[in-house]
Amino acid sequence: MIPQVRILLADDDEKERERLEGILEGQDYAIKTSRNGKLALFDAIEFHPHVIIINTSLPKMDGYEVLGHIRSNPLLQNIPVIVYTAQSGNTRKAMDLGADDVLVKPFTEKEFIRSVSTRLMRYQKQNSAHPQKGHEVDTDVFASYYHEFNTLLHGILGGTNLLINGSGKYSAQQTQELLFSVLKSGLRLNHSLSNLLLLEEIKRADINPQLISMFTNGLSEKGWTNKIDGELRHMAVEMYNRPDDIDIQLQDIAVRIKYEYMLRIFIEVTDNALKFSRSGQRVSVTGAAEGEDYVITIKDHGKSFPSNNLDGIAPYKQLSAKKYDHSGLGIGLYLAKRLVTFNFGEMTVESKAGEGSVFTVRLPLLKFA
Repeated sequence: MIPQVRILLADDDEKERERLEGILEGQDYAIKTSRNGKLALFDAIEFHPHVIIINTSLPKMDGYEVLGHIRSNPLLQNIPVIVYTAQSGNTRKAMDLGADDVLVKPFTEKEFIRSVSTRLMRYQKQNSAHPQKGHEVDTDVFASYYHEFNTLLHGILGGTNLLINGSGKYSAQQTQELLFSVLKSGLRLNHSLSNLLLLEEIKRADINPQLISMFTNGLSEKGWTNKIDGELRHMAVEMYNRPDDIDIQLQDIAVRIKYEYMLRIFIEVTDNALKFSRSGQRVSVTGAAEGEDYVITIKDHGKSFPSNNLDGIAPYKQLSAKKYDHSGLGIGLYLAKRLVTFNFGEMTVESKAGEGSVFTVRLPLLKFA
């Protein structure tokens, strides 16, 4: 028996959960149990099991929905999933959604152990056949780094040189404009470097699932809204010189996501809204509890987003770069989307030509986790 094999078991029936947990513990597996579908998703991210076992009849999110989320999440999609159900007619549905095996109740202890053991052997064979490899920076990516950083450094060095060598030649207004240009380039460089570091951390987590918990452990406690309000207004002023263009209304309630990643989501999506709109065009940022989710809406009245879905967002791919000629590595929205996905949220966009774009982010409230 391979030590430290981790099994996640999701069932709201305490008696059945304890029965199956006892069988698994008898095989020396490390077991984590979840009492509802939403908890199962959170536990899968944090525990990163070798096998996931799900009852189809789960509260808050049934087993089929859980299975669908697992198969669509790049961090979980390769983990074997065993589904068990009291309805034999649901076997095809579970298999179509990507279940590796379906057990119909009542099933014997021997059938249960055999199913788990088979899934483990296949999973281990698959991993040994495809060893994890590190990632390398290719030529195109390096060119993106160089162009972005060189452009920003040029703005800092060029502006500083003009101020030093042109002492006394510029009016107070011209000097102020030069200082603002230098500050803007410096802030944008810091932003790009911060994004690059976060992207590398995400890549490491994609390769080493043990690191996933760094993105999922934590919460934004009450009081976070004032800090984010200040950060967004600070960005609007110092990076865009648009203090009067941003409206912010956020309900203060605990949300199940680490504060630094909540902030990063707000920063990236709001930065995108300010970047693709002009001075005088309003950008509204709202957030409020809605059912079991905290819903964030960021709306601008600028240039429309290229499509009404986020599937095309990827690192170093600026969807509108050729058309609008904006600087950046093209990874901000990708990072926001990944952080939302890590925490089992949803991020969507609606856009119409001449009307701007509306980004909507849904994240689970702490009290419903």
